[in-house]
Amino acid sequence: MPRIDELDKKIIAILQKDGRASLTDIGRKLGLSHVSIRKRIEKLYEKGVKVTAGLDARKFGFRIAIVNVEAEGHERLLELLKKFSDCPRMVFMTTTTGDYNLMTVMIAEDADTLNSIIEFCSARNQKGIRRSEAIVGEAPILPKYLPIRIVAEKMLEDAPCGVNCGRCARYKEGKCLACPATKYYRGPL
Repeated sequence: MPRIDELDKKIIAILQKDGRASLTDIGRKLGLSHVSIRKRIEKLYEKGVKVTAGLDARKFGFRIAIVNVEAEGHERLLELLKKFSDCPRMVFMTTTTGDYNLMTVMIAEDADTLNSIIEFCSARNQKGIRRSEAIVGEAPILPKYLPIRIVAEKMLEDAPCGVNCGRCARYKEGKCLACPATKYYRGPL
């Protein structure tokens, strides 16, 4: 397990507060040169620390769904992890112990789209699921900024999970914005 010293923690805290802080500004705050800060950030990156862009969930009006599922067996669980690993709506996905063996956190721009995702496009609607539970919430309070994947070129016919949004009844009825990775997407992302 990599070690992070007190100075590294201060650099991380500054970048978490303002990811656009310059190396010079960080150096001034900590009494170091910008070259020293750059070297430390490079070493932090090698240790697995990365500063990323996030979107303010409240400003975008996102809603979230926590979907827990019990997949039949380890192989099916691995298939689900692979199937949803490129989903642009997936904010968090992990294996768990207890009543369920997979937990996902997904986002949507509005309630109708979120309901569509939960009922038709989430892990709970896949084959080999014994049972599931979905919990719907407003935009999270913490963290304020979510690591939402933006797909700049929306050229896919089928979503990364294999669903064709253009054929979906909910999409045709205007009750879903479609997957942000597809050419059908009509939302703000």
